[in-house]
Amino acid sequence: MTELTSVARVSLTPASKYLKQLTKHFSHKVDVEAGEDWATVRLSYGYFTLSLDGTEVLIMQTFADTDEHRKRLEHVAASHLERFAFRDPPEIVWANED
Repeated sequence: MTELTSVARVSLTPASKYLKQLTKHFSHKVDVEAGEDWATVRLSYGYFTLSLDGTEVLIMQTFADTDEHRKRLEHVAASHLERFAFRDPPEIVWANED
């Protein structure tokens, strides 16, 4: 099985705040493994990771077996981040890595 991936590097201040909010939110609904500056969110059709690059960049990376699943993961990750960061909506641009 080929794993399809994509990544978005999102500028946010402070990025750690949004990583923690997303981690806490998803942990109430799905399987989440997390550390101080990273998280892995597992859904039935793939997973995505959250990590920090310094204090102002949140990295979101998806891992899926089909392009449709990758797009669903991108939507889930981005739409939740947009909800939490509604006061200063972030620019989220996904780039395929495969």
